[in-house]
Amino acid sequence: MLMTEITKEIKPLSRLEKFQIIEQISKMLREEDDPGKYFTPGTEYPVFTPCNEEKAAAQLQQFLEQQQS
Repeated sequence: MLMTEITKEIKPLSRLEKFQIIEQISKMLREEDDPGKYFTPGTEYPVFTPCNEEKAAAQLQQFLEQQQS
């Protein structure tokens, strides 16, 4: 269904009905964003950060300087 069709359907509804639609859509979005869909509880996932990676930063800086030459 296109947005224009949805708008035509919603426009004649009462203010309360429009708020109820917003509430339902918000609920759908919250359910889609549930981290449980993407992560297993109790599992550890690595997080890569630049902390203690000074050598990599120096290599990147050197690479960027070479690209400018």
